[in-house]
Amino acid sequence: MGRFGQKSPHHIWCAAAALSAVLSAAVPRAQADGHARGDQAVPRIEIFSGMGFTQNSMFGYGGAVWAFGASVEAPGPRVKALTGFGAYDYNSALPGVAGPVNFDGDVALAQLLGGYQWRRGEWTVKAYAGVGFETHDLSPNDPANTVNGSEFGVMGQLELWRNLGEAGWLSLDASYGDVFASYWTQLRLGRRLNTRISAGLETGALGNQEYDAGRAGGFLRTRLGGVELTLSGGVSGDYLAEDFGAYAAFGLYRKF
Repeated sequence: MGRFGQKSPHHIWCAAAALSAVLSAAVPRAQADGHARGDQAVPRIEIFSGMGFTQNSMFGYGGAVWAFGASVEAPGPRVKALTGFGAYDYNSALPGVAGPVNFDGDVALAQLLGGYQWRRGEWTVKAYAGVGFETHDLSPNDPANTVNGSEFGVMGQLELWRNLGEAGWLSLDASYGDVFASYWTQLRLGRRLNTRISAGLETGALGNQEYDAGRAGGFLRTRLGGVELTLSGGVSGDYLAEDFGAYAAFGLYRKF
């Protein structure tokens, strides 16, 4: 997804793959309130993990959300923690070197956020704010790439969910951080095919101070026992440089 043959930033899709699962992991549904029945334990913690891939990047992540001892289905405060690691490569110019140079990058990130969940009718809203850390190690060093080294900064996230009738749903998630001025948005329109499987379409925009990209595709979500598995894929890339390729991701989610 890089701007091949010119100055190219890191592949922000790596971090976005993590955020995609984090922001969309909790899937509030009307029937989910059944977890609060007396014959089942009330879930108080959400955990998530997964990986994302493009033609020249990969990223793995894991994290958790804690509802301070209350049910994760109920309104109330939350704390979210995330960590992730990835690798990517791109081509760009290097002073004194003829022709394009291939750069290999390693990325690591961590986030700690506090927030609150509201539920009203068919709507579920979650808002988070906190701190983030991200580090990029490029080989060879790319002096033209400002997304390089390590940064701390503040972050904000918003998650919106709306049930549409008996089987449909709509979600809109957004995140912004002053760590490399990164942003991410995702819109999903889904339908429950049965009590275990949902499918639908997704689109979004993402980027940072060096990179702007879009993506569009589809997803399939299924529950296997107490674990929820989401598979997604489609086309993603830097639309300013007309550089596109495929993306794929999977995520695992469970409540305890």
